[in-house]
Amino acid sequence: MEGDLCSPGLECIDTVCVLLADTDSDTDSGTDSDTDTDTDTDTDSGTTTGADPLCGDGIPVPDELCFGAPVTLGMGSGPAAVLAQDINGDGFDDVVCANSQSNNLTTRVYDDNDAFGNLSALIAGKAPSALASAEINGDANIDIIAANRSDGNVSIFTGKGDGKFDSQVVVTVGGQPRGLAMAMIDGDDHIDLLVANAASKSVGLLLGDGISFLEMTSFAVGASPVDLGVADFNGDSNLDVIVATNGVAALSMLLGNGQGGFGAATSIAVEAAPSAVALGDLNGDGTIDLAIAVPSADSVVVMLGTGLGMFSPGVPFVVGLGPSDIALHDMTGDGELDIVVANAGDATVAVLRGTGVGGFMVAETTMLAEGSSPVSLSVGDFNGDEVADIAIANSALSTVSVLLSNP
Repeated sequence: MEGDLCSPGLECIDTVCVLLADTDSDTDSGTDSDTDTDTDTDTDSGTTTGADPLCGDGIPVPDELCFGAPVTLGMGSGPAAVLAQDINGDGFDDVVCANSQSNNLTTRVYDDNDAFGNLSALIAGKAPSALASAEINGDANIDIIAANRSDGNVSIFTGKGDGKFDSQVVVTVGGQPRGLAMAMIDGDDHIDLLVANAASKSVGLLLGDGISFLEMTSFAVGASPVDLGVADFNGDSNLDVIVATNGVAALSMLLGNGQGGFGAATSIAVEAAPSAVALGDLNGDGTIDLAIAVPSADSVVVMLGTGLGMFSPGVPFVVGLGPSDIALHDMTGDGELDIVVANAGDATVAVLRGTGVGGFMVAETTMLAEGSSPVSLSVGDFNGDEVADIAIANSALSTVSVLLSNP
């Protein structure tokens, strides 16, 4: 691997990009203790803009990454997916969980004071394993969609706006649906549904009609698609789809025509089979980049987009054992996207601070309960402090861990 594939401030050691030794830029400390431009105007009032990050003082400042002890919530048997979503309209995110063994969805509404309310359950299909949320039917209430892996269908739960939902409406999709995404694919102002069907080796598109969804159209992709993301990759203003295909060491890309159709899938090589993909502008050039969880390599691979439907060679960053799910979010309030990863193999959550130029700092990890096997995560704001929190589905312990910010 060529060393110049690593971003500035990083060097390649054994095919992995790591932070260079201290170069007096203090970008590796996360504390910015030496980066203030001292003009002798500090009045020691405690209100200067150069305040250092200090966890637990109640003052969120850029570069601060602070969590309290994990809050453990019993949710159901075999949690496979988790979603941070405000389901009752109070401005605080709540927890929604898909339980693959008890065949249901469960919810807990945030009750303030870092507490969550009583468990509510919704009957789903067999082995619900993915979740998505959107406002589907024009009533301004959030609705929930669950992919039922063993049934080959999705369950649609229409929200009432108070944290409660109508019983499921079942829509047939493909074999073993594993990933969901919501987007306006055909430009008619109705939200559409995309499904990664692992057994069918396809992505299904169900166009929305403002009430529910029309019959699925299938588009072939690589083996065992398990996750997908939607963005404009080639600059034509039409939405495209990227798919993590767990059966091969590759991604599949479908370029959209803006009318509900896609061209033939193209393959994008990855070093090993991916488990999840997340999308965002990681280097500030206005184009969409990729962050890919690669379990067998214990790493996340970053591929920078050109804006023309192509990506740079993958650059790996060590995260933990067996990364299972991934998200991109500004976790530190510095305006740059960071990588958040759930590591099933060592029961940790890792955050890699983004540099804004496509590079990332060494992973900072938080331990969850031993043997918890976290398989899904979602970033939100549960306690309303405008600092990101994380919810993690622990499949082996039938719990969800919530990491609440503690600035």
